[in-house]
Amino acid sequence: MTDPHTRPTLVCPPGSVECHSHIYDPARFPYVMPELGEAPHDWRAFQAMLDRLGFDRTAIVQAGAYGTDNTCTLEAVAKIGLDRARAVVVTKPDETEAGFRALHVQGARGLRFFFGSPFLTMADVKPMAARVAPLGWHIIMQDPNGLTFPAWEEAVTGLPCPVVIDHLGRVPPGPGAMAAATHPQFQALLRLIEKGHVYVKLSGFYYASATGFPYQDVEQRVRALVEARPDRLLYGANWPHPKMQPKPDDAKELDLLLDWVPDGKIRDMILRDNPTRLYFAD
Repeated sequence: MTDPHTRPTLVCPPGSVECHSHIYDPARFPYVMPELGEAPHDWRAFQAMLDRLGFDRTAIVQAGAYGTDNTCTLEAVAKIGLDRARAVVVTKPDETEAGFRALHVQGARGLRFFFGSPFLTMADVKPMAARVAPLGWHIIMQDPNGLTFPAWEEAVTGLPCPVVIDHLGRVPPGPGAMAAATHPQFQALLRLIEKGHVYVKLSGFYYASATGFPYQDVEQRVRALVEARPDRLLYGANWPHPKMQPKPDDAKELDLLLDWVPDGKIRDMILRDNPTRLYFAD
């Protein structure tokens, strides 16, 4: 369970970027999809978490509960400051060019595809990627069942912008070796990251674990990704861990990188260099 006073042993490098968390403020911003909602966790609590973990910058991901209304997310970016915060937003497929430009000015640098909601579908990936690429944006993709990577390979091949895959792909645990890097769906994820324009977030470790913290059955997957493309990995806290009870300790989750990614230079790539390319190049 999260201790709000615990600080990690890992010291983030200057300029580090936390790449996957959500803001929930239903009293001020009512949910569009309440079934995807979470107890209130506003931008002030989020800022306190970033400070506690030692992240200088962040990329806030639009919560599924808010659908295509990005107001809550963009307010958090404005409050934290554009020098420290960026956003990943959700739009309708027919979003206007003026709408995209307005979102860009407010700090949006990515478009979210969450296949647990109805707003953008797999059929929208190619046309929407073509629309956001001229802005220097990327797309992020997440499927809660984590078993669709063969279909994703066709969808992301040849896209004109980077692709970020959330939470180690959310490939579920399985019996025996299926729980580790030998899982066939995880092998498909490894093939995707080798394409060069695909990134994977080291986040949401609990989604892939049958054992719970410290997720010994996930370590092999993280090490395989680090060996394959350390220059295409990001870190996200997944704060406030939607629907998870009890809530994991964010400091202890981050400290897993000390063991799983023992090379300090590679950790700096994951925590600072790689996400800076996506979110703070301008």
